[in-house]
Amino acid sequence: MNKQVFNYIVCPSVVRADEVSTVRIRPLGENTAFMAGETYTVVIREVQTAHGDYSVFTGVTYELTPDEQGDLVLTHRFAGEQQHVMTITRPEADLRSPHYDITHRTKYRENVTAVLNVYSLRPDLYGLRAFKGEVHCHTYESDGTQDVCHTIGNYRGAGYDFMAITDHYISMSSEKSMRLYADAPVDMTLMLGEEVHMPTEHIHIVHLGGRESVNAYFRARKEEVRAEVDEIKKTLNLPEGVSVEDYAWRIWIANKSHEFGGLSILAHPHWIWNDVYFMGEATTMQLLRDGVHDALDLCDSDLDTSVALWNEMRLQGARIPVVASTDSHYTDANDPQRPAIGGYTIVFAPDRQPASIMQAVRDEKSLAVFNHCKPEAIHGPYRLVKFARFLLDHYYPVYVRLCHGQGVLMADWPLDADEMQALATLNRRSEAFAKEFYGY
Repeated sequence: MNKQVFNYIVCPSVVRADEVSTVRIRPLGENTAFMAGETYTVVIREVQTAHGDYSVFTGVTYELTPDEQGDLVLTHRFAGEQQHVMTITRPEADLRSPHYDITHRTKYRENVTAVLNVYSLRPDLYGLRAFKGEVHCHTYESDGTQDVCHTIGNYRGAGYDFMAITDHYISMSSEKSMRLYADAPVDMTLMLGEEVHMPTEHIHIVHLGGRESVNAYFRARKEEVRAEVDEIKKTLNLPEGVSVEDYAWRIWIANKSHEFGGLSILAHPHWIWNDVYFMGEATTMQLLRDGVHDALDLCDSDLDTSVALWNEMRLQGARIPVVASTDSHYTDANDPQRPAIGGYTIVFAPDRQPASIMQAVRDEKSLAVFNHCKPEAIHGPYRLVKFARFLLDHYYPVYVRLCHGQGVLMADWPLDADEMQALATLNRRSEAFAKEFYGY
């Protein structure tokens, strides 16, 4: 994380690649304010540009004076899709405090220079925002320990933009969350979700974002569904080690999820259950080859094996979008940065509507991020990982802090009129920061 994000905002911090853009550098405190009439040196360097002499890092230099708002404003052509480093050096006159002769205090160390950053994007990514989400978690309405409101609130407090509760066998807890917060003045998308188990608990598949429950559909029409699965079985020609029965059920579940407008996510294939993988390896690999599910959940509990499998299958030509989740059964309100240990999903989409979120996953504009280490580990397409690393360092530290108060209020739902007004105010602040940061 770049701690200077709490001292300055660069707006926008995201610009169009290979175009001239105007960027405003705004100090956020008295200690970092620019002095009127003084000249500041700003050097811009491109992170990906090769340097022949590493003892001298060349860049483009600007000499700037603050405008009437006290900001530094520059116009620059940001070349290529990459991160650009801006180093601001203060003049000697600005290093002395107003009471220097009495206290001999200066703006030494972190305030002498500031290192800030801009990211330039090619047209297909420019205009998309990163949205952080949870696609697999539980409440006490299945085998979790918390209610819907505390679960939702704790995730929002950690800067989550979308989520679905995916309790075992049921979608009603996710539907409850959507109903409770339908009129909440907060920019958080709640989606229908469930962990699908049919015909037995041996099958674990996450259904995300559909219009109705796949589990409930099966319970209401068991014989009809079994007949449909039998018809699927007749069409299959599977390699040794893959159960025709098991595979046919997975195809039916994925198809029904799609029919309802949702995603089908392959959950934790390397989870150890009764001392063995709960899914046979041959089945997992065949599902990925055939693209039965829309995405693979790189679950934290089996991260190494899942990532290795994902990479190997892609080398074999399989197209596999990825997501990540905590599969949480408890969230910790005492850690506002991390409601649960594990993974989360970042999607790049034009907005946070359910259809946009799901389409981003289908289009492989999603990443799996893991919070068990610092810096957080990111898996996904190379150019998206680079952009996400920039966002984790320069965007999310501020955004998460602005969301924390919203989460505290949402966990205490329902709210009175004053609390609702406070939630709306806090939400406007986080959204205003996001719009300034992206510029759209």
